[in-house]
Amino acid sequence: MKSGIRSAAAFATLALTAALPLSGQATLLRIVPPEGQVSRYALSMESRVESPMMPSSDPVLTLRAHETQTILSVAGGVIRMRTTMDSVAMTAAMPGADMMPDLSGTTYTAEMDTRGRMLGLVDGEELPDDIEMMIEGMLENSDYFLLPENEVGPGDSWTGIASVGLPMGDASMAAETELTHTFVSLDGNLATISFEGSVEMNLDMGGMAMEATGDLAGESIIDLAEGRYVSQETRMNLDMVAAGMAMTSETTTTMALVPDP
Repeated sequence: MKSGIRSAAAFATLALTAALPLSGQATLLRIVPPEGQVSRYALSMESRVESPMMPSSDPVLTLRAHETQTILSVAGGVIRMRTTMDSVAMTAAMPGADMMPDLSGTTYTAEMDTRGRMLGLVDGEELPDDIEMMIEGMLENSDYFLLPENEVGPGDSWTGIASVGLPMGDASMAAETELTHTFVSLDGNLATISFEGSVEMNLDMGGMAMEATGDLAGESIIDLAEGRYVSQETRMNLDMVAAGMAMTSETTTTMALVPDP
C-alpha cells in the first residue's frame, strides 16, 4: 500500500517554476507550488503474484483511494503539505494483508524539498502507532520522482537514488535503487518525465530471508501552468525467492488529478 498510496502521498503535488519554457528550451525544473493550493487525486494499486502456492491469475491485492492535498507553506526550499485520505478501499487475497489498518479519514503533514525528495512525516495528527508507521513507510519507499539539479531540455536524462519497497511492506522491506529520469517531451503546458531502473533486494521477512530482482519503470505528466501532477503510472516486476520457493510479482500504481467540479 505504501507503494500505491504512498506513491500517491509522496509525489502527489509537484509543481514547477511559474515561467513556462518554450518547447525544446532548457529550463530549471523545481517544485514551487503556491501556498494554499488544493489538489484531489484518485489512486490505485494492483499486485499479481504467480507461485506454486498462488496459481490464480487474479490480483492478490487491489487498492482504490481518493486523497486531498493542501500546500501549507513553501519556504527555504522546503514544501510542507497536509494530506487527507478521503476514502480507501482494499481487497486482499494474500495472508495478513486484510489485517492492515484502514487509512480512510487519516490526515498527516509531510515535507519535501524543491527537487521532489521526501523529507518525511512532520505531524501525524495524533495517529495510532500502526498507522503512523505505515504512512512513514509509504513516504520513504515510494519516493521515485526526482527533478534534475541543473537545467534540462526534452531528451535530457539524469539519475537519482530512490528507496523501492514491496507492496504493503514497511520501511524495512525496501532497498535503494538508482533510477534514470528522462525529460520526454513538452506539449504546451504538459511536461512528460519517465523513470526506470533495476531493483535488487535482500530482505528479512520475519526471520525468513528473501531475495528479489527485477525492474521498475514509470511516467509522470505535470502541468507546468498549474504546477502539479496530472497523472503518474508506475510498474514494478520482481522475481523473488524465499524459503526455496520462487515466485514472480507485478505491481502497478496509478495517480490521476481529479478536476475541480
